[in-house]
Amino acid sequence: MNNMIFDALFVIVPILVLGIFIFVIIMLISPKMRGKMMSRQIRATKYMMENAKDDLKEMGTMAGDIKVQTRKHILDQNEERLKDIEKRTANIEKEGIEVKVKAIRDGLSKNAIYCKYCGTLIDEDSKFCKKCGKEQ
Repeated sequence: MNNMIFDALFVIVPILVLGIFIFVIIMLISPKMRGKMMSRQIRATKYMMENAKDDLKEMGTMAGDIKVQTRKHILDQNEERLKDIEKRTANIEKEGIEVKVKAIRDGLSKNAIYCKYCGTLIDEDSKFCKKCGKEQ
């Protein structure tokens, strides 16, 4: 029995090697054969791309859904903190605006001059800012 298997392999393996060798030689020599093989590969690639389009669209939709759900979850979990941050930011901005308004009012009511680089109040006859030292 083992002898029969060995004999069969002894015949089949050389035939396969010879067939592969002939195929490689034909592929090297025959442009028509290469063209057919490339045509098959191109068709297979097109088919794979068509199937991949639907998969990619589905993956993009899922990623978008995950992003929306994650953002909603984060907002739900941190709503109070976010409100507090927004209030604090608004207060800081409000204070800054009030300072600017006061400076504008003071500037309009007296002939005050401000540094055009740092915004510090300087004397009218000053050529340089006392704070940043830049020429006016």
